[in-house]
Amino acid sequence: MRIGMLLLLLLILAVPRPLQAGPRAPADGLGMWVWSTSSFATAEARQRLVRFSAKYRISHLDVQIRFTNDGQNPRLRNENAFRDLILLAERYGITTAALRGHPRMFSAQNHERSLRELNAIIDFSESLPEKSSFKGVKYDVEPYLTKEWKVKGKPLNTLMHDYLVFLRKAKTTLGERAPHLWLAVDTPFWWDKDEFALEFEGEKKRFNEHVQDLTDFIVIMSYRCSAKKVLSIIEDEKRYAERIGKVILLSLETIELQRDQDISFWGLPKERLLDTVHELVRKAKEDPVIAGLMIHCYRSLLEKLDNDPSEQSGERETEPQEPGGNPNTNPFTENPKEGRGAEKIGAPQG
Repeated sequence: MRIGMLLLLLLILAVPRPLQAGPRAPADGLGMWVWSTSSFATAEARQRLVRFSAKYRISHLDVQIRFTNDGQNPRLRNENAFRDLILLAERYGITTAALRGHPRMFSAQNHERSLRELNAIIDFSESLPEKSSFKGVKYDVEPYLTKEWKVKGKPLNTLMHDYLVFLRKAKTTLGERAPHLWLAVDTPFWWDKDEFALEFEGEKKRFNEHVQDLTDFIVIMSYRCSAKKVLSIIEDEKRYAERIGKVILLSLETIELQRDQDISFWGLPKERLLDTVHELVRKAKEDPVIAGLMIHCYRSLLEKLDNDPSEQSGERETEPQEPGGNPNTNPFTENPKEGRGAEKIGAPQG
């Protein structure tokens, strides 16, 4: 009898837990950024993405979505393909969220447009089955890529204030229209410095603390090549999350970088990456404040782990960067499991 109970317990512990809102944060697990539309545009691409995710026990996908050029009434591009990806991934216990990002997306002059697009995401979510595994929206907005951030002083303070104002507006919109959807952002690990402290809504705090106040959770871009180093640079955010009753997610980088090559696993043996992933996911299971681990990103991870030319679409994933040229160009339309799974997708989980 004792042996039977022990075997049952081991089986339960061996099953990976998918990232889900519970109620306002994901459970510990492994997730991945997906930047390229080609990664889900066709049935074959969707099968490849989900098959890869299942193989490496990736239980959550942040998928970049884009919108039509109609700024007054935006609609998701590739809406049907995104819906099909959500439903396919759901069959295998994989959750999804909409990923949006551009350095100027939260600038004051873009708030109205960004809110219209957020409402379009909510409209889209209402077209999904009632108990869909679509979980919310995550913003990868990196204002430090703009010239205003580099100038510092008043321009920097304005940029940070605009960022926080948009998060307040987005939080209010989601609270009124879709309280079940989460609001998350990707943040660098260095926003906890005193030099980025500012007053917002009557309180002076470090920038990361204001951001954590306004979101359900943050994903810290803790890009280092060892678990020890990752954990050493997220202590302030972790401590503040515990204080306010929220969680954080960690992340690792795998893309090829021309600079700062020591922060990416691109040129390192894949065994080192997998060992680091396993160690950090194990840490997430042990620490209630660490809700999981995200890996950046699908294309580079696919190349690194499978290294199969037949699996490549020929399109590298890229994050939105600071735009140049015409200032009137729409920058948005121009462009979080331990263990290793089966080689192929098996029967749907259920």
